Amino acid sequence: MGRQRWRWALLMVAALLAGCGGRPMAGEEATPTPIPTAAVPSKPTYTVQRGTVIDSVSFTGRIAPVQEEQLFFRVDGRVSQVHVEQGGRVRKGDILAELDIADLLNQLAQAKVALEAAQGRLESARAGAEDQKAAAEANLEIARLKLAQAKVQDPGPSVAIAAANRDKAHAALELAQAAYDRRAAQPGAAASPEALALQRATQDAQIADAQYQLALQGQQAHDYDLRILEQNVRLAELAVARAGGAEDPALAQEVAKAQLAVDRLSAQVDAARLVSPLDGEVTLVAAYAGRTISAYSPAINVAAPGALEVSADLLGDALQRLSVGQKCTITLINYPGKELHGTIRRLPYPYGTGGSASSSALAED
Repeated sequence: MGRQRWRWALLMVAALLAGCGGRPMAGEEATPTPIPTAAVPSKPTYTVQRGTVIDSVSFTGRIAPVQEEQLFFRVDGRVSQVHVEQGGRVRKGDILAELDIADLLNQLAQAKVALEAAQGRLESARAGAEDQKAAAEANLEIARLKLAQAKVQDPGPSVAIAAANRDKAHAALELAQAAYDRRAAQPGAAASPEALALQRATQDAQIADAQYQLALQGQQAHDYDLRILEQNVRLAELAVARAGGAEDPALAQEVAKAQLAVDRLSAQVDAARLVSPLDGEVTLVAAYAGRTISAYSPAINVAAPGALEVSADLLGDALQRLSVGQKCTITLINYPGKELHGTIRRLPYPYGTGGSASSSALAED
């Protein structure tokens, strides 16, 4: 076919040259221009077969654990110690590295001592207040018991007995007086038994009157005692109320202030330390003792053992041909003969619901 085209091109060039020449001489016959034979292009032929049409997308990516945490310091500083190496196993809560925070640790220790002292003063005050409250409650109970005891010791019956004795004595005196009056007109009345009986009856009446007055005074004193004991109960109740009042606000403020200082310094210490958030393996160490490192710069990566994923940044035309849940084949560059099977688990929006701009496939074996 190439020869035919070349030949066709050559013929076309010859015809053009002939057309541009001078007129033919008289008596000469013009040479006829040969007309080339048109070449018929050959049509391709295909053999019809049945089979599977495969539309594949190939790309390179980075293999990494599905759960991998990138750790960084939250403050600038000089790395003091790195306690792990790449490939080492760690447990959740292990301190992986820390900045030079010796002065900060001293400040934290002093703040903790100050906090303990403030808490001790507050606890002592609370203990003293509790003792005072217990004593006040005991005094209140004693006051109430004394009042109850005084109420039981009612002098009313004694007054009634004294009044009855007084009336009896006066009745006997009247009888003795009547007997003496009948004897008084007779000789020797002054030394008579009636005179002696009158004298005794008079004395008994005087004694009964005195005893009655004492009983009345005792009743009045008892009334005063009751009023005093009632006031003592009220005073004891006030003492209990005061003892059970709020704690000393000044001491509470000291504790709160000391606690804030400890919390602030503890947060600074935490910001200068890298602590493993999970049980796993160290996959990256970018922090070294003596090196100055900036805040939020990648320092150490820790990955959980288990599933691996391949992540890659793809263009839109490739993403349109992929879908979440699609099966895929993974070939390792270092092991070209070995294939792994996986599933596409995340695609960026709008091709999927993943928040990352990259796509990832989960390796299943």
